Amino acid sequence: MIRRSFVAGSAAAFALAGLAARARADGYVSGRFTVAGGTLGYRRFGTSGPLHVLLSGGPGLEAAYVDPVAVELARDRTVVVLDQRGTGTSREAFGDGSALTVAGAVADLDGLREALGLRRLSLLGHSWGAMLSMAYAAAHGDRVASLALLDPGGPDPAFFKGFGERIGARLTAADNAAALAAQQANSADGVQRAILPGFFYDHAKGLAFQASLPQHFANSDVNRTMYTDVAAHYDVTKTLNGTTIPTLLLYGTDDPSRVAEAQLDTLFPHATKVMVADSGHFPWLENSTPFYAAIRAFLNGAPVPA
Repeated sequence: MIRRSFVAGSAAAFALAGLAARARADGYVSGRFTVAGGTLGYRRFGTSGPLHVLLSGGPGLEAAYVDPVAVELARDRTVVVLDQRGTGTSREAFGDGSALTVAGAVADLDGLREALGLRRLSLLGHSWGAMLSMAYAAAHGDRVASLALLDPGGPDPAFFKGFGERIGARLTAADNAAALAAQQANSADGVQRAILPGFFYDHAKGLAFQASLPQHFANSDVNRTMYTDVAAHYDVTKTLNGTTIPTLLLYGTDDPSRVAEAQLDTLFPHATKVMVADSGHFPWLENSTPFYAAIRAFLNGAPVPA
């Protein structure tokens, strides 16, 4: 997840959405479903095997950055990537912003579950997406088959301070200068872009990722609105304490999100825990082989969503 102030199923299942799915030449099928205030879009990768939902970080990042993860995992299963409200193909559902809350995001995710015709979801969440996965499990534990928490944020808002400090400690003078210039230009997206190398074990790979992103890779309005509600209403520590939901905790060894590692170890004492060597917050970009092996091993042993 990136905070703006950081400088410091089957074709039949898709029909349940009530809107036509559209085949794409680049290997996925897209569809839409109705939520309060509009419609949200998603992409389905793969045509067979268990169906898993992959949630991207942010809040407010374009979910396309996790599409490579979906493509790889879809070699032997089906992966649905949700464009969260206010981003990507769901950008117009921003509305007046009143649904951009933790409760609203949970309701949107439950709408996707219904659209896919599933009783329980297998959730893979990256960063903020892992926090949303936890919030969903806290609200609807009986509707979750498993949780794969990839470079997860913490279980409460206290996480953000330490996370930001760890990122800031990794930034070079050039990174900080770029972030300051973007801040002075009142460019929230520019600040987010400038600090991205601080999320990586290999600074050069962080710069390469930074350069690869499209101009509008984030919606700062979503980030700002969601963060306000997260700060006030996100806390899963009591609700998930002692949960029996099969859970994977996966981190890069140099991941700034490890600031919340001890909290999550306590919250999920029976979780499968994996450290991906020589990587930061985006381990599939730095050390992909053990990253994918760990996810596959966990999903192969987890309950099948249905």
